[in-house]
Amino acid sequence: MIRLLEISLKSCFFIAILLIASVAMGQNPGTAGDPLVSKSYVEHFLKFRSMVLPADSEISPESGAMLVVRSGQLRLEAASGKAVIDLSAGREISGNADIPSNHLILIPESSGIVLKARKLTLIMASFMNEARKP
Repeated sequence: MIRLLEISLKSCFFIAILLIASVAMGQNPGTAGDPLVSKSYVEHFLKFRSMVLPADSEISPESGAMLVVRSGQLRLEAASGKAVIDLSAGREISGNADIPSNHLILIPESSGIVLKARKLTLIMASFMNEARKP
């Protein structure tokens, strides 16, 4: 009787291990059924659009905006102590400096930051308003 009970407990334990393993193996992370991040999250944060800024136009980016200067020349005009983050180079860019081309720039806060096109400039931007003439 005791021997039969030992075999029964061992078989239950073995079946439980198999069930747990089958459940764990049934999910494939990174697939459409179990994505690492949702599609809407990616579209929300990585939806860039092209913008053409005429010479001498200004743009006031929102907090959290991202941009890449594709051509032309864009200058950061900001109050003392204000800066944007160059994610490509891993450094801050302080006010009254040119934004380097083909670098991903993050605007951490919007107050006191203005971007001015010194000549016709093409940017790819996320969370940006339309340019305005001074």
